[in-house]
Amino acid sequence: MSHVEEEQTVASPNPEGTNSSIYPCEEEKLMQQHIGGMVEQIIDSHANPTWYLKPSTVVHILVMMFGISAWIGVNGIFIQLPLLVNSLPESWGLAAYLVVTIQVANITPIIYSLLRKSSFEINRSHCILGMLGMATFVMGLLAFLYDKTSSIAGKEHSTALFVLTFFTAAVSCTSSILFMPYLSNFKEIYLVSYFVGEGLSGVMPSIVALIQGIDESPKCNDTSNVTDSLNTSARFSPQYYFLFIFMCLLLSSIAFFLLENLSYIKQEKSLSHSSDNNSVNNESKNCNCQRQVSVLSEGSISENGVMESHVCIDTYKKTEVGDISNVHYGQSNNQLTLRNVYLYSLLSIICLLANGLLPGLQPYACLSYGNMTYHLSATLSQIANPTACLLALWYLPHSRRVINCLSIVILIASSYVIYLALVSPDPPLQDSQFGKILVILSWILLIGFISYVKLIITSVFRRKSEKTLFHVGVAMQVGSACGAVLSFVLITFTNLLQEHKPCGG
Repeated sequence: MSHVEEEQTVASPNPEGTNSSIYPCEEEKLMQQHIGGMVEQIIDSHANPTWYLKPSTVVHILVMMFGISAWIGVNGIFIQLPLLVNSLPESWGLAAYLVVTIQVANITPIIYSLLRKSSFEINRSHCILGMLGMATFVMGLLAFLYDKTSSIAGKEHSTALFVLTFFTAAVSCTSSILFMPYLSNFKEIYLVSYFVGEGLSGVMPSIVALIQGIDESPKCNDTSNVTDSLNTSARFSPQYYFLFIFMCLLLSSIAFFLLENLSYIKQEKSLSHSSDNNSVNNESKNCNCQRQVSVLSEGSISENGVMESHVCIDTYKKTEVGDISNVHYGQSNNQLTLRNVYLYSLLSIICLLANGLLPGLQPYACLSYGNMTYHLSATLSQIANPTACLLALWYLPHSRRVINCLSIVILIASSYVIYLALVSPDPPLQDSQFGKILVILSWILLIGFISYVKLIITSVFRRKSEKTLFHVGVAMQVGSACGAVLSFVLITFTNLLQEHKPCGG
């Protein structure tokens, strides 16, 4: 019996974990099971990569990339104007044509709103994906067709640029009422990432344009009896610049597709869709965020007349703001007081300047000082818009005195740049570095103050009814449209604005 017990003891596996008592076949089997378990863990980690990036981080990145698509197309076109005006037949009047084209594209959100209010059902996700696809495709075409012209009424026109700009602007103009409501599918915190993306839609093209560079002024060729101007190339052509915008839009489309279909981030979607949907819809209509976070500048437009800027303002430490706005601008939400009419009129005048008149006159105010002056004015002023919005995070006054003072500064700066456009081609300080620096700073400060004042006025009306915000939108659109028509008429049908001829020809 003792011999049998000894054999059984040797044959039994050691619970302490030593393999000396395990038969080879059993050891191999356990090893295979261990390896199989490791493989399954690796596969699971790739399918659900919590070890790499948290779902919240992924959603923040994707939403930010999605937000970039809102205005990068139209902003990119305007930033490239310093190069385009020297090669396209419209010359210095090109900006005025584009401003009118973008104003016409505002019909797209109107049509979408009417369809939404009717019995016609629209799948928002499919609509967004379709519009992003269209914007990407159009920008790809623009990279190869931006300089193609056709004859209309005996004159050459950049018809390809105008048509493609219209479709690009249609997507941008519709983004406010289409893209932001989609974010109701996600937690409220991701609105901030979307606004950051919108801000980058103006900053990124500006940085690329600064890298692209531009010549200080055309060189003259007087080898014959006729003196012509020759333009040497920048570091890369507008084709590669537009291809960069195309890649950004392509990445934005991919980001939206992942937001819609990536199962890995489902947990970051809102738990109460109806509640969050109401909050986001209210945010897009009434500019209100939950938990004392307000979204300002809905429909705020930059110097090129197109870029919307949205800023989340923490009003937790500003509990008196509502009282201030009520004291200064009337207690009634719906009453059309004299103060409200004043603010509507002021906002309309500011938008007339910023979104219509000044973009069309900018080439005439800057190009007489050289291509570099226009280039820096167009690119750096784009950065002034999000900078002003960031300033509103810390300081956003609501008093009439501040609004009036800033408005006076805007009118003075606007008068100066309009004067420079009217006296072109011989503006003051034309050949001095001080004159060039003064022009660049004037445009940067002008656009920054315009963005800031529009934020202040919008925040005043934000605390009133939805009807007042509708009036704000009407005032902004009326002013923008009038400014676009005014600049187009001045440039096309009058001789008040003259181009600078660097070679005297």
